[in-house]
Amino acid sequence: MGKVVVSIGELLFDVFADGEHLGGAPSNFAYHVAALGGDSHLISAVGDDSSGARALTQLRQTGVNVEGVQSLSGAKTGAVTVSIDRGGQPAYDIVEDVAWDQIGLSSKVESSVCKADAVCWGTLGQRSCRSQSAHRQLFGFVSPNCLRVFDINIRQKYHSTEVVTKSLEQADLLKLNEEEVPVLRSYVGGATDAREFLKELRHRYCINTVVLTLGARGCRIFAENVDFSEPGILVDVANTVGAGDAFTACFVLLMLEGADLKTCAQYANRVGAYVATQDSGMPNLPDHLRL
Repeated sequence: MGKVVVSIGELLFDVFADGEHLGGAPSNFAYHVAALGGDSHLISAVGDDSSGARALTQLRQTGVNVEGVQSLSGAKTGAVTVSIDRGGQPAYDIVEDVAWDQIGLSSKVESSVCKADAVCWGTLGQRSCRSQSAHRQLFGFVSPNCLRVFDINIRQKYHSTEVVTKSLEQADLLKLNEEEVPVLRSYVGGATDAREFLKELRHRYCINTVVLTLGARGCRIFAENVDFSEPGILVDVANTVGAGDAFTACFVLLMLEGADLKTCAQYANRVGAYVATQDSGMPNLPDHLRL
């Protein structure tokens, strides 16, 4: 069995013009952790409805442990309408007041959380007070040696100064993309140059590693005495939904195995690029990409 990785946040269906695909950044991440060989656990909530049952069945079939996903009577399973532009970039219309806004930590998941090698979360999953409280509880359960991964994942209006700063204070690893840099700066202040801002941010919040994804141009990594760019891999993009989550899952698993940051970045770029060529955020991974 691989490293134990716990993710918390939204579980939903992405609704495209041609149909529905299971999604949500933490859920995409959980799927890719399992697909790459990790022991993946998801904490979320679905409605006690046909969509919720279908979501749980699909995730179980992919190897994700869903004991931490509650099925809530009277709540609706989350949904997001996704439109894709000509460059494969998504835009989202996120339904409010759904099951994952009511995430709670059940006794079933405490043991997996306590033995987690890594936990991963974002901002969207904390848009409600109840789900935000579940995140805070999670931080209290994990061991001191657990890798804490904040994949900021800013969506529409669903973020705040409190959520962002509290999450930064918990993070060992921060992952974000270029579009999220100015939003983050608007909350915490800092240098206008992105490179200087992220280096300053790392020191201010005692974050060990900052990973900036650059789309087709690859990524940039900041850590102690580390500042390098890793070029991307040119592919024919179908859509980019889930590509960043796959990147993060691969990067985190390799870090847990003791790989150097250069290797983490190179392999994560390959996995993220492959997912961008597929039509959903949870495609089957070819054998040569599995860790």
